[in-house]
Order: sequence, then structure tokens, then C-alpha cells
Amino acid sequence: MVSIDLSWRSFVEKGDEPSFSFVYNNHVDDLYSYGISLGFQKETCKDAIQDTFYKLYISKDNLGHIKNITAYIFKSFKHRLIDLSRKSIKEEALDSITESFTVQITVLDDIIDSEEAEFLKKKVALLLNGLTPSQREIVYLKYMIGLGHKEIADVLDIREESARKLLYRTMEKLRQQVAEEDFPEALTILFILFSHQLFR
Repeated sequence: MVSIDLSWRSFVEKGDEPSFSFVYNNHVDDLYSYGISLGFQKETCKDAIQDTFYKLYISKDNLGHIKNITAYIFKSFKHRLIDLSRKSIKEEALDSITESFTVQITVLDDIIDSEEAEFLKKKVALLLNGLTPSQREIVYLKYMIGLGHKEIADVLDIREESARKLLYRTMEKLRQQVAEEDFPEALTILFILFSHQLFR
């Protein structure tokens, strides 16, 4: 299996075009989903993706120090979304953007019958809606994208210890909600969905 970071290194050091394409293709869908979840319009997300990768391409000579390209891409993408949003709405603070973070469940119907899927979607949505936008975002980055604490901290512009605490408190809140709802399967279902990238 080809490593994204190794492909990035090959592009930076050798200018290998297929390696850059590999990095792009392995991030484009997740970036789009992330942007939509942050509350941005489809065209804004598409523009931000193109701008992000264009800047990566032309700046590769200055980016040799990047060790985790996935975290760097997500952080750059989020900042570009904010820049584009500010241009179209004059001024929009980061706090107001993250307030709209949502996660939609759309593919559960493909793996179980429709009646059960609708029931489970409501239960899982209830769990997610019980979280704050920042809690939903950190769960997304951790379990959908697979970022580590340090990389999450970089994306969210917080300290690594703060990222650890936020994720811990988020998971405790999810477990508490599962207990209160008397639906122990919900947390398992939630992680299955994340691991199969069924949230879009």
C-alpha cells in the first residue's frame, strides 16, 4: 500500500507528478465532505480544494519540512475556506463557522433494511446532535480522517493537550448519552460508520 506521506515526499524531492495526483485523489472527497460539514457551499468547497492543491503544487520547494501532509492539507483547506467566505460575506469569524459543523448520515440504507436504517440513523443522529460543533468536528477528524492528536491540534489551532482533553470529554459525553438512551449498540454503530466512511 502506497503511503500518502511517502508520495508527498516523492513529489517534493523528485517532482513526481503521479505522486502528487495520488495525494490529491486520496484527499479530495474527504476535504469536500469536511467543507460541507463546516457549513460552506458546494462551490466554495470546490474552489478551496483547487486553491489548496494549486498552492501546494507551486510551493513544494518550501514545504519539505512538512511531515504529516494530511494534517497540513486539512489546515490549509480550512483556512482557505475561511478566506473565500470572508471575501463573499465581507467578514466571518472562525467561531461562527465552526458553530455550523454538522455530520449527515446518508449511506446506512445500503447495509441494512430501510426500516431499521431509519431507526438507527435517528439514534446515531441524536448522539451527534448532543455534541457541540467542536466536539463533532474533533470526532470527525479523529475517526473519519484518522488524524492523531498533534495533527488535530494543528488543524483546530489549539494545543495538543487541549485536543486530547477535547476528544476524551467528547467520548465520555457520547458514552453517557448512550447510557441515558439505553441504546448500547449506538456507540458501536457510530464507530462502524466512521470506520467505513459512511458519513457525508
